[in-house]
Amino acid sequence: MIPRHAHAGFTLLELAVAMFIIALLLGSILVPLTTQVEQRQISDTQKAMEEIRDALLGFAATNGYLPCPDLQAGGIPNDGNEDVDAATGFCTTITGAGANALSAGNLPWSTLGLGNQDTWGNRFRYTVLETYARRAPATPFTLSTGGGLRVCDSAACTATGVLTSTAVAVVISHGNNGRSAINALTNAANVAATSTDELENADNDRDAVSRTRSNVSATEFDDIVIWLPKFTLNNRMVTAAKLP
Repeated sequence: MIPRHAHAGFTLLELAVAMFIIALLLGSILVPLTTQVEQRQISDTQKAMEEIRDALLGFAATNGYLPCPDLQAGGIPNDGNEDVDAATGFCTTITGAGANALSAGNLPWSTLGLGNQDTWGNRFRYTVLETYARRAPATPFTLSTGGGLRVCDSAACTATGVLTSTAVAVVISHGNNGRSAINALTNAANVAATSTDELENADNDRDAVSRTRSNVSATEFDDIVIWLPKFTLNNRMVTAAKLP
């Protein structure tokens, strides 16, 4: 006769241990998969932003100036077309005065013939030194045009943390969290950023932050930032016989 205990099922303790092991195995599979998806999204957005930089250079080489931003409010906002005052040759909205005056809004994706959003479904933020976006009847920029946008490793933008102070244009993706970005589907602003460095990338001023990603709440940062150096633009313009 076969003993009765040979036919007994798993005990609750054995089932609990089995479920725990299964959960660990699933976790070890899903976490790397999530990381792979995130890295692919970052890589795809970085590639798109490299194409944006090339498109800005191509636009300038063809027209003799950089495009103005697509405004986030006023006029016809979020339509992908640059907003410029044809009567004056200046961008519709200008912040500040002097050599470092700028114009900020969305990337004019339609004007540049590009896609209209990053991997996470948000608009790219675009800031341009306004003297570099002037066109007739205003006087376009020259090799001696001054000023520059700054990109730093923190919002403090201390002397040792300045990555560049001679950028003529800066493009920002607000990353996976999308904080402070303009949603490409609704054209509405997402929830505002909470960390100091991400807030710096949303205030449309001369400074932007580019640094290592962080998931810590107080220092959260997943923005992706590229910039167009003044000398890179000037070299392209000279090659295209647009300057001097």
